[in-house]
Formats: sequence, C-alpha cells, structure tokens
Amino acid sequence: MQFRPLLLVLALALAVSSEARAAEGTVTWSDPSCGYFVLTLPEGTPERFGLFSWKSGGDPKVDAVWEGNIVDAEDVELTNKTSGEKMAAIHWASAKEQAQLVRNSPVQCASRWKRKK
Repeated sequence: MQFRPLLLVLALALAVSSEARAAEGTVTWSDPSCGYFVLTLPEGTPERFGLFSWKSGGDPKVDAVWEGNIVDAEDVELTNKTSGEKMAAIHWASAKEQAQLVRNSPVQCASRWKRKK
C-alpha cells in the first residue's frame, strides 16, 4: 500500500517531463521523392535544423508546424499543430545550416540535386 503514492508521483513526473520535451518545428524543406524533410529546432539548441525521414502518417509539407520530441528522440511521434494529424518519423541528424542537411540527404532525394537560383 505504501508504494501507491510513490507510483502516482512517479507517473505524474513522467507525464510532466514528457510534455516538457515536446517542442515545435516548422518544415523548411521536404522531398516527397525520398520521404526526407527538415524541421527547425527550438531556440537554445546547439543546432538550428534537424533532418528527419517520414515513416507513416501525415505529410510533412513546407511551412507546416509539427510538435513532438524533435530534439532528444530518434524515433519521433509528431502532431501537426493545425490539423492534429499524427506522423511517425526518424530524426537522423542536426546541423546549424539547412543546406548541410540537404546536401547530406540520401542520393535518391531528387531535390538534393536542384541548384538554387
């Protein structure tokens, strides 16, 4: 019986810490040909952008804002802030510049090879 209050406190602490890790990111680059996209990372993180691959769920369209544990987790569950759609993704890398991530995206990404005008 003495363990129930402790378990309740631990469960509440876990729920609060999970919510605290949720952060917002805006899609700044997306390539539907290969399923990779770049999200902005929250202010205060060492890098400014993260490279993700889409596994299932919603479509990562440019300028869409997604929320989830985009900084600390590798396997990420994201929620579209506007529509509420869910998406599963993998966080592959982070960098200070988006161009670095796009250049290092998989070779099958068609827009990786497009030159900026």
